[in-house]
Amino acid sequence: MLLDLTLSGQERLFGLIGCALAFPLLLFFAFRRLGRYRLIIDTPTALIRSAPQGYVELIGQVIAGEDGMLSSPLSGRPCVWYRIRIDRYQSNRNNKGGSWRPVKRETSASWFQIDDGSGVCLVDPEGASVSTRHKKIWYGQSELPATLAGRVPFKRYAANILGTGGRYRYSEELIFQYESLYALGRFRSLGGGRDRLDLKTASADILRQWKSDQAALIGRFDTDGDGKIDQQEWQQARSLAHKEALEQQRQLDEMPTMHLICDPQTPGQPFILSTHDEKKLIRRFRWQLAGFMACALLVFWLGLELMLTPPH
Repeated sequence: MLLDLTLSGQERLFGLIGCALAFPLLLFFAFRRLGRYRLIIDTPTALIRSAPQGYVELIGQVIAGEDGMLSSPLSGRPCVWYRIRIDRYQSNRNNKGGSWRPVKRETSASWFQIDDGSGVCLVDPEGASVSTRHKKIWYGQSELPATLAGRVPFKRYAANILGTGGRYRYSEELIFQYESLYALGRFRSLGGGRDRLDLKTASADILRQWKSDQAALIGRFDTDGDGKIDQQEWQQARSLAHKEALEQQRQLDEMPTMHLICDPQTPGQPFILSTHDEKKLIRRFRWQLAGFMACALLVFWLGLELMLTPPH
C-alpha cells in the first residue's frame, strides 16, 4: 500500500461505494470522447456540391440564414447563433459562502448557412453540440446587463470576480457571420427533382381534405343538383385530385436544390458544430480523453488502496 490510511469501517465503505460509482462513470465519458475523437479523425471533409447523403463532415464560412442576423439578448451583438446563461449568486442562510443559481438559459434555434466555395448548405442547429471561440463571462447588479459586453470597466470586472461586486453572472457564446465553421452531422439534399410523391397517397390526402367540408364538396362536384355526390361525380373528383397531385409533383421538380446539415438522431453519430478548427477540436478531445482516463486510473488505484486497508 502506498497510502497509510486510518479509516473507520463506515468511512472505508463510503469510499469504496464512491469509487465504484465514479470509475464506470469516468470510463463512460472517456469512451464517449474517444468515439468523437475517432469520428473527427476518420471522417473525410466533403464538398457541399458533391457530398454524399448521410453522415458527413463539412467546413465552410458562416453566412446568415433567410431570417437574417440575430441579436444576442445579453450584449446585443449581431450574430447567427447564440447561447446565453444568467445566474444569480445566492448566499447561504448563515451568510457564509453561497452558490450560483440559474435564472435563465436560452439557445437560438434559427437556421443559418455555410459556404465552402462549392455550394451553400443550410444548418439546423437544433440538437447540436456547439463549441465557439467567442465566449464571454461578466458580472452585474441586475438580472439583465446594464452595459454591453466588452464595456465593463476592468476594476468593476475584477471586483465582481473577487465577490465584492455584482450578484449576477452572464455567460454568452456566439457564432458570427463569416467565421469558419466545422460541422459534422446528417447531410440531406432537397428539391431539384429528388423528392418524389406517392401520387396515390397524395390524391387520397387531397380527397380527404375535400371530404372534410361536405358543403364545399357538394357545391363543387354536384353537377345534377340533387344534393349528393353520385358515382360519376365522385370519379370526376378523383380525377381532379390526381391532377392536383401531379401539379404538386411538378412544383417539387421545379424547386432548386437545397442542402441541409442537421442532427442525425442516431446513436453513435453526434451532431457537432464548432468555430474552432479541426486540429484544435482533435487536440481538445485528445486531452479530454487523457484527463478522464487519468481520473479513472486514479479512482481505480484509490479503490484498491481502500480494499487493502483494514478498517479501524
